[in-house]
Amino acid sequence: MKRKIFQSMVLISFAAVFITTILVSFITYFQYTKQVEIGIQNETAYMATSLNLHDKQDLDEYKDLTVSRITWVDASGNVIYDSAGEESSMENHKDRKEIKEAMKSGSGEDTRFSETLNMQTYYYAMRLNDGSVVRLSRETRTIARQVWELLPPAIVLLIVILVLEVILSKVITSRIVKPINQIDLLHPKQNQTYSELTPLLDRIEQQNIDIQNQIKEIKEAEDMRKEFSANVSHELKTPLTTISGYAELMKDGMVRPEDMERFSGTIYKEARRLIDMIEDIIKLSRLDENQVELEKKEVDLYELIFQIKSDLGHKLEKEGVTFHIRGVHTKICGVFQILYEMFFNICENAVKYNHPKGEVVVTIAAMNDQPTVVVEDTGIGIPEDDMDRVFERFYRVDKSHSNQKEGSGLGLSIVKHGAEYHHASIDVESELGKGTKITIVFPKQES
Repeated sequence: MKRKIFQSMVLISFAAVFITTILVSFITYFQYTKQVEIGIQNETAYMATSLNLHDKQDLDEYKDLTVSRITWVDASGNVIYDSAGEESSMENHKDRKEIKEAMKSGSGEDTRFSETLNMQTYYYAMRLNDGSVVRLSRETRTIARQVWELLPPAIVLLIVILVLEVILSKVITSRIVKPINQIDLLHPKQNQTYSELTPLLDRIEQQNIDIQNQIKEIKEAEDMRKEFSANVSHELKTPLTTISGYAELMKDGMVRPEDMERFSGTIYKEARRLIDMIEDIIKLSRLDENQVELEKKEVDLYELIFQIKSDLGHKLEKEGVTFHIRGVHTKICGVFQILYEMFFNICENAVKYNHPKGEVVVTIAAMNDQPTVVVEDTGIGIPEDDMDRVFERFYRVDKSHSNQKEGSGLGLSIVKHGAEYHHASIDVESELGKGTKITIVFPKQES
């Protein structure tokens, strides 16, 4: 950066000096030309006045007092006097621009290359009382000549300025860059530097915050991954160990015929538990990675809960739990499969962790135009210390019965991810020994 600033400053300075030189050349040229023209016009006016009052004698006297060329032309255009040449050898001047204008309007002017003087010349002519014309002319510099005359001093000036600019640029560049190099990027707002850098430092500060948050999120995700892997290993190992042990006993003939049904039933039960767990893990993985590409359609939540009640019929009868549905038909736009898994897991847990002859009440309504489902049970409840962890994978509140209760330990995690997929909120209220209330609120549905 230091080198770029230095190079830019030198380049800008050189360009400024070069452009200034060109402009000065043009300004000087036009000022010089204008001064010459005004001087010749004044001289010509004086000469015309003198000739109107006197005779040719004044021309001879005036010739030695001016650097201008004096030409006197009669009314026919013939040269009767010229201070720079022989009159008799000169051609008729009647067609010269400045002569024609003077004869017509009283005065005329022109700037052209003079073959006689071999240079660019300015001409100014005035008509006298007798109809003749007096003309004065003087050499003028061309723009090219003006630039050429200024070129040597300009080159010297450029070199001097360039040397000074190199020195000054190094000093200024160092002063500019030094505070920037001293900026503490970890704590940008604590730096004392140019006010112009404040927006940049604010962005750096925000980027630092974003990076820290990202690092934190990555660490949390990595911790969750490690915990999930450990839990998966443990949860898969338990049924596999049971299946392997029972199968080995049966293979070695160490199981009595009357116990074979019980042993095979246990193997089947653990195998089903293993299959269910793997299926839940696959569901969670798809939800985590947003791989669910199922078509959303209109789903009636009341009918959905009614279907879940029917599917839980055997478990309700086994556990001795009563299931009630209240409310009205409420429709949302969502993925039926995910919604079914969500509410099935909630209702299944409400039955599984309930007391004998307990109750489960599901209420469907539209509160403040937001579809809402409330699942209440009279079960064992959730300890206050466990409330924040109920949606964690493989987390079980009823640890004393965790091996007795069927399930993967992933049900409420599926509920959480399914709710997030539908942009719904979840609220859990519970009292130990009295029951749990889970409320899911969906966003307002578009008409």
